Amino acid sequence: MKLSKLYCNHKDFKNITFKLKGLNVVYADVTDVEKKQNSHCLGKTRLAQLIDFMFLKKIDKKHFLFKKKEDNQLFFEHHIFYLEILLNNDNFLTIKRGVKNNTKISFSINENTIKEYTPPNKWNYADLPLPKAKDKFSKYISLDFFANKKYDYRKAINYCLRTPPQDYADVYKLSKFRGKDIHWKPFIFDLLGFDGDLLVTKYENDKKREDILEYINSLKKDFSIKVEDRDDYVARMQALENEVGDAEKQIDRFNFYKEDKTLIKKGSEDIELKISTLNSKTYNLKYEIDQLRSSIKNNFAFDINKVEKIFNEVKLHFPVQIKKDYKDLLIFNYNLTSERNKLIRETLKKKEKELNESNIKLKDLNAEREELLSYIQDTDSFRKFKYYQKKIIAKEAQLTSFREKIKNIDNIIAKEKEREDLLKEIEVTVGQIRDIYQHTENNKKYSEIRKHFSFFYKKIMNEDARISWSINDSNNVDFIQPKVHSKDISNYETAKDAGTTYKKLLCIVFDLTIACVYNNESYFRFLYHDDALSQQDKGIKNRLLKLVDELSNKFNLQYIISAIESDLPYDGENKIQHFNDEDIILLLHGRDLTGTLFGIDF
Repeated sequence: MKLSKLYCNHKDFKNITFKLKGLNVVYADVTDVEKKQNSHCLGKTRLAQLIDFMFLKKIDKKHFLFKKKEDNQLFFEHHIFYLEILLNNDNFLTIKRGVKNNTKISFSINENTIKEYTPPNKWNYADLPLPKAKDKFSKYISLDFFANKKYDYRKAINYCLRTPPQDYADVYKLSKFRGKDIHWKPFIFDLLGFDGDLLVTKYENDKKREDILEYINSLKKDFSIKVEDRDDYVARMQALENEVGDAEKQIDRFNFYKEDKTLIKKGSEDIELKISTLNSKTYNLKYEIDQLRSSIKNNFAFDINKVEKIFNEVKLHFPVQIKKDYKDLLIFNYNLTSERNKLIRETLKKKEKELNESNIKLKDLNAEREELLSYIQDTDSFRKFKYYQKKIIAKEAQLTSFREKIKNIDNIIAKEKEREDLLKEIEVTVGQIRDIYQHTENNKKYSEIRKHFSFFYKKIMNEDARISWSINDSNNVDFIQPKVHSKDISNYETAKDAGTTYKKLLCIVFDLTIACVYNNESYFRFLYHDDALSQQDKGIKNRLLKLVDELSNKFNLQYIISAIESDLPYDGENKIQHFNDEDIILLLHGRDLTGTLFGIDF
């Protein structure tokens, strides 16, 4: 599948005809760019995003096509775009998609390309909803790799449409793969020639075990239960069942002797004992409170002036130093008494609170005793019947609680068994993955990918590079970033943009590798690498373009790049090498709006 034409109903849009084989250049001339314009807003990156949109990407309000004017109207509200692609069966398919009604898609299939940029007169399918349109488009393009897969062509499209910087940050993980590993790692595993369903099974079973554990913990928390307490709950339940059964027999015969006896025993031995104990405690508390209150009143009293007066009356000398010492003693005793009274008040407060609580308990116990005595002395059997019936209902409620706890504990035990069974399934899956890992050399597709990748990278960089993957501590697959010699690409930060440059080349080489290895089946036959030559060494640019030329001829590929003048590789005579004017399918400039892709300022 290749790109053939991209055009629009808006007259200012720069319609594009793609070369079906070899190099296609989107060239942005920035030699005479106005200050308000720059190479990043001319449209070369927007072009890749627009192509992605035409491949039926679901977009949200953040997409540039939904950008609004000051009057809140969309810039592209009335734009309708058409993408013509060459299918692998040599038919031409035109996709129609507008911005205003972007979820309605139309298709037209033709044996030949349309003339110029005139939309087809006949549409095989018109205004299909987006989900149905994707299914229909998948059937039209009929890519072998996606047959019998749980995902469709959209999973791989951005390996054919890489844009900086996000899509060059990782060889395998595209910027759109922001979710969990299950959403992209099985696909990469498939792409490298292995069985992605194994990873799906592993991730799904891991998730099931996590969900079950979360459910078990919620049961334990909500019902305050522990598995080890099950037999104790059974014992308590059986004891209650015996009590209820015995009480029911007595009620059935209107014989309340045993129940009355129990109540009398409870009143005489239990409640009376509690009341007696509390009365004794209350008495002691009252005594202690009275003592504490009296203690606060007994302040230290000593009048030094009276002592001095007595000395004078008997005509005895009263030394000044003794008077001073007595005053110091007064101050000391005053401070001591204040601190002591503070502690006494705190103790008094606690005792009064304790006395109040004891009085409340005494009041409740006396009320309960009176109630029991009234029932014991009551000769109304029906009143007793209602009373005992309430008691049975209360015990049955306890029984229900115990049964519910036992039921939930049994549920937990069953779920724990389910987790154990899942763990066994996971161990089988992990065993299969490990077996694959120990025999990667037997996978022909993977060996071809590794061979081509290393060969292509060597041609461009004159360095050895290799692809590999491993199994991490969670027994899941990790795709290791391709290694160059023994260098870690992530450490190329000492030279400006060196790390980014190497990663970009690794991504480009990987995409070329996949396109070539899958060339013997129905697969994508085009690549769009936006900003591919930026910040590359002159020699690297020349070797990359030379390799692209060779691969395009050998594997019938369509290779699209975007570039500005400074990106182009010039020779000694200031001539651009490896492509000519015919390779430029779109010429952009920043002198005015006519040089931009959409012809409007937004």
